[in-house]
Amino acid sequence: MILEHNDTYLTSVAECALDLNFVVDSSGSINYKGQNNWDTVLQFVANVTGFFTIGPNDVQVALVLFSDVANVEWDLTRYRDKTSLTIAIRNVRYIGETTNLNEALNLTWSDVFAPGRGSRPNARKVTVILTDGEDNVPIKGTPLTLQNAARCKRDGIRLIAVGVSDMIDRNRLMQIVSSPSDFYPVNDFTALQSIVADLTQQICGTHNSTNFANYSNYSFEPQHKQLLK
Repeated sequence: MILEHNDTYLTSVAECALDLNFVVDSSGSINYKGQNNWDTVLQFVANVTGFFTIGPNDVQVALVLFSDVANVEWDLTRYRDKTSLTIAIRNVRYIGETTNLNEALNLTWSDVFAPGRGSRPNARKVTVILTDGEDNVPIKGTPLTLQNAARCKRDGIRLIAVGVSDMIDRNRLMQIVSSPSDFYPVNDFTALQSIVADLTQQICGTHNSTNFANYSNYSFEPQHKQLLK
């Protein structure tokens, strides 16, 4: 797949060998801020995965959903083609309670990427967290969330966070992610689409000055740190 704009071509990340996990916030504030926000979240996840070749020899995708509790909706080996994966993403349930990122990160290292659960030794291990607020289970500011994030990173799982709205705790998310460039703040849910292409390149580790970031004429904004001011 090739992206085209003004006679400039960018190769896609279709050939990336990747074990990709989404950790998706399904708390009450999502649809409280707008009744269509959950659909926008699911479309964002579908759009990101749409850049990849899905399959056992290419990109595997898992999803952890969290609100008052966290749950592995499916593991890395469940969906072996893009069509079935996209259908599953579009049908992820909305919960609408609290924000238990702590348990979601625990499941990331203890279940999704646990030995024997489908993660491959030759593949990049990446988790994309999407949240619109502060984690608050068992209490707001719990150290357990940071401890589970640290365990993920010790296990070689790269953590990327997409923080939506001004209700996020930027400092806390910066402690969670693997590096400053792995934090994507956006103003609102409608802005998620603006980071899809840049995020996809970042996920596969090909984000550098020679390919994607230089092309400032695209409709998306590669300098993602400027999206939330």
